[in-house]
Amino acid sequence: MTNKVITISRQFGTGGREIGKALGAALGVPVYDRELLEEAARTYCIPVSVMERNDETAPSRVLESFALSAPSLSMLTGAVDYSTIVTSDTTFAWQSATIRRLAKEGPCVIIGRCADHVLRGTPGVVSLFLYADYEARVDHITQKYQLSRGDATILIDETEKERARYYKRHTGQEFARMENYDLCLDSAAVGLDNCVEVIKKVIELKFGVKCPR
Repeated sequence: MTNKVITISRQFGTGGREIGKALGAALGVPVYDRELLEEAARTYCIPVSVMERNDETAPSRVLESFALSAPSLSMLTGAVDYSTIVTSDTTFAWQSATIRRLAKEGPCVIIGRCADHVLRGTPGVVSLFLYADYEARVDHITQKYQLSRGDATILIDETEKERARYYKRHTGQEFARMENYDLCLDSAAVGLDNCVEVIKKVIELKFGVKCPR
């Protein structure tokens, strides 16, 4: 039986993690966001902190600019200089292999990490892209991270640039092109809870299965 896998790509501030977690809970399946990094780090015996430095967006890197000081890579990784062996390309390769393995092991929700591209053509996959009005995203980030609106806009803009750069580097395609996805939703207009219901309905219509209510 083909596993049902939902990949979620998203503009920063659209509530992608919240929607992904709610969807996973509704379907009774695991959700992989940062958890995917942890899985890859365990598999390849690399500290998670090092994997995060080469992750798709790593908004924590931008948030560090608001702090008085940020931990250096050497502080995070100890004496081993992982920077020479863990690059954006190796991190992507390890994440991609982990994504394919998880998709084979069972139904799941995978957030980000170019999973839509990695699993393209794989039976049972629904690829989703979340977008929203810029001001709605600023509101969301302001509340989520307790930032001023000015800092929230900086975080959104910098994270979006990183996300688009990462996607382009590893897929050769533009991040926010609707042609890359099965379904695009305005999370601010539709609402987070309603997004979950819409995705469930798409799964039912595409695969002829009933989702838990």
